[in-house]
Amino acid sequence: VIVGGARDMAVGWAVFRNYVGHAKEIKGDVTDYPRFFLMPPTSHVDSDSLGNNVISLRVDEHIDYEVEMVVRLGEDLEPVEMCIGCDTTNRTRQTLAKEKGWPWLEGKSFIGSGVLGTWSPWDPSIMEIGLSLNGETKQLATTDLMVHSFDSIMSHLRGWYGLSPGDLIWTGTPEGVGSMKVGDKVSAWMKNSNGETVSVLSATCKL
Repeated sequence: VIVGGARDMAVGWAVFRNYVGHAKEIKGDVTDYPRFFLMPPTSHVDSDSLGNNVISLRVDEHIDYEVEMVVRLGEDLEPVEMCIGCDTTNRTRQTLAKEKGWPWLEGKSFIGSGVLGTWSPWDPSIMEIGLSLNGETKQLATTDLMVHSFDSIMSHLRGWYGLSPGDLIWTGTPEGVGSMKVGDKVSAWMKNSNGETVSVLSATCKL
């Protein structure tokens, strides 16, 4: 897989405010059922086989990292693979959209916003997800802390929306999000209940 290459057809269904800590840090409420924003195919950027990737920044704009577990659906629309991902958010554009009552598309679904790590077979057990910036751990949580479980997320998606094979489910980020600058090194990981690393991401921030 070419680093920086976008998935041809995968749509991302991204759950927002799915960890209480993150909802509090952005002064938002958790929702009574999972709510989503869409990420088009051009949002998704695959890593190479070692997890190397690139995070794209913009001049004079505030872009945050957000670590998440990402799940890919198979031909039968059941989960088949998972990876660690970094859902980058353009706070400059998102804040303006909130103030104006505009859609958040510029802030959440721009080209290269969904940075993916290495893939492994789907495992429904509890996972640890974490992210470090320049070697300092910034986010660390387990997936049992999600407000809406993965089963709940899938139930709602099936009831309301038209899923397709290859679609990606972004399951939300825990607290600790923060901004990045050119040259920063972002590392992220996912570990299973045995402490084994099942997915990694190593990304460099560039314009």
